[in-house]
Amino acid sequence: MLAQASTTLLPLKLYATLPFWPLLGAIVVGLMIALRARAERAWWPIVATVAVSALLAMVFVFDAGRITAHESGGEAHATAAQHAVGETSREVAHAGEGSATGGEWTPEPARVPGKTITLFRWISLGERTSLQGGQWIAATFYFDSLTGVMIGFVTFVSLMVVIYSIGYMRDHHGHPERGYERFFAFLGLFVFSMATLVFAGNFVLLYLGWELVGLCSYLLIGFYYPKPSAAAAAKKAFIVNRIGDFGFALGIFSIYLFVKPLTHAGENPLDYAVVFHYIHQLAPGQITTIGLLLLCGALGKSAQFPLYVWLPDAMEGPSPVSALIHAATMVTAGVYMIARCSPIFAASQAVLNVIVVLGVIGAVMAATMAMAQFDMKRILAYSTISQLAYMFVALGCGAPDSGIFHVYTHAFFKALLFLGAGSVMHQMGHVIDLRKFSGLGRILPHTRNTMLVGCLALAGFPLLAGFWSKDEIVHASFQYHPAVGVLMLATAAMTAYYTFRMYFLCFHGPTRLPDEAGEHPHESPRVMTIPLYVLAVGAALAGYLGVTVAGGAHSFLGFLRPHGLLHHYLHGSTIIVDENAHAGGGLWLMYLSALLAIGGIAAAWLRYGTAPRVDPDSITLGRLWSIWNAKYYVDEFYDRAFVRPLRGLGRLCFAIDRNGIDGLIWVVTAVPRGLGAGLRLIQNGAMQTYALGMAIGVTALVLIWRWMEAAGG
Repeated sequence: MLAQASTTLLPLKLYATLPFWPLLGAIVVGLMIALRARAERAWWPIVATVAVSALLAMVFVFDAGRITAHESGGEAHATAAQHAVGETSREVAHAGEGSATGGEWTPEPARVPGKTITLFRWISLGERTSLQGGQWIAATFYFDSLTGVMIGFVTFVSLMVVIYSIGYMRDHHGHPERGYERFFAFLGLFVFSMATLVFAGNFVLLYLGWELVGLCSYLLIGFYYPKPSAAAAAKKAFIVNRIGDFGFALGIFSIYLFVKPLTHAGENPLDYAVVFHYIHQLAPGQITTIGLLLLCGALGKSAQFPLYVWLPDAMEGPSPVSALIHAATMVTAGVYMIARCSPIFAASQAVLNVIVVLGVIGAVMAATMAMAQFDMKRILAYSTISQLAYMFVALGCGAPDSGIFHVYTHAFFKALLFLGAGSVMHQMGHVIDLRKFSGLGRILPHTRNTMLVGCLALAGFPLLAGFWSKDEIVHASFQYHPAVGVLMLATAAMTAYYTFRMYFLCFHGPTRLPDEAGEHPHESPRVMTIPLYVLAVGAALAGYLGVTVAGGAHSFLGFLRPHGLLHHYLHGSTIIVDENAHAGGGLWLMYLSALLAIGGIAAAWLRYGTAPRVDPDSITLGRLWSIWNAKYYVDEFYDRAFVRPLRGLGRLCFAIDRNGIDGLIWVVTAVPRGLGAGLRLIQNGAMQTYALGMAIGVTALVLIWRWMEAAGG
């Protein structure tokens, strides 16, 4: 074992196995399907392997600080000799610190430590004469505190979702649903894909994990594929993400094109370490181009304006899938990618401004749309879009650590809320329309209690997880521009309002049940409620990992990375969040944010505390409420502006191919086909026909001979 392993609790190569355990579980389930094993046993390989990954991740979360602290004392860069043994210890040079002069930020390379392990190399981009000659695309994993926090909550929340699915994917008699084994195999593949994305140490492996996550989301959203709406939702998610991913791929190509001329022998122009080292040497236009193209991928994957339309329809998948997509995996990928590539984005203020503008639009739009919906899962879907937009605002305001903090806290309470909605749906015969039931708190007490914690955390109620991370983003947005801060506060108030509108309509008022619920609905089984309580603890307490004694969480992950190195790494932009933002005058924002959250809850109680059958907001707001309920007619606009014209273009191309290209080919082949048809008439096998043909032929020859003789004479 190399000496560097002694600085960590476990060897880095053991941590590097973390993504492959869920993949192993998926393979085992696949073998069980091939061997026709009993379906009800399909859950255990996935639960066991995801649990192993979660345990490794929990250790790594606290080991990441040791890794980065050890690396901060060295100056070593990756060398060819280190590549030869397949494991590299690299002090990554990032463009993360700069000097502000005259309001302009001048990027300078800042050394932020991390470790890279090269698992293997599989594609040569040059002549393999030596390690110094040619470039390689390699499977490399990168280890730092950002990796640790992301993989920590991804695996933990995924484990809770997998355990919950054991009960959810069964009917009321305890029998597995059709496709039970396939569902768990897809879950294992999903966790593997997201873990690969998080651990990736270069842009090629990042893109591979990126696309695998998209594939798994397609498979899981369309799990009930015989249902037309589910199949359509899966296709919509896949196609919309392809739009963003096309830009993302172009961004990676641009990185290679622009960075490669700057690299030296043995350096891969797609490795994070190399790209972040040379990014400050690129022209401003090149950096902006790369940033905007990478942003396209983030907008699609994290469902941000204008590519957010796939996420509400993704609710057609099973509720555990909704929790996995919205809380722990897919939609967090875009935020993670921007935070990981902060040296690139921080070097272009134009790109940061675009991120802020799109984030503000998405936060406000999604919050207003959520206020006028009745489907519980769709309300939570629009809430996810709004909260992700909050994270984008933090990224654009130069506070990526606050954005990652919100990703981390959001994972717990949003997974809790989706699983709670799934518990309601499971007991109400898959009905989740708030107009069809009320007063469920008496029937589902455990679901009600845990969802109350999740709703409070989402609303930003003081001292719960969501309060701390949301407060950091509000502070950062006010430092960026007061107008942005005001809009973030308004969004926070709306979030509290629509969250408890949903809660009161579901659990308060007289008990009303849909016909699909049966005669004796009851609380969900323990295999479903225990994960709810575990996530409820996280929704209440997870935020304290990022809170310092002085208040705030600007030093989030500082407990992993000594001396605030991550803060300097992530804050390489024009807007630097003040470490003392909570002191003095900044404290009033915290109080105001808390008052708005409480005020939103109180307003929801006044309007919906009795769970009225007629929505009072629809009467009060009138046409505005109708616009929100119709989701600003964005889907209809996209259908008319893009879908129908593209379908028409497709029909035109098909008609040209069928009538033009195929028609031309038919004309060209008509002559030999006609000759062949004529010859077939005389080739009928009758002797008299052949004799007649010979007689006609001889007669014709004689006549021709006589004509020629006469003409010559």
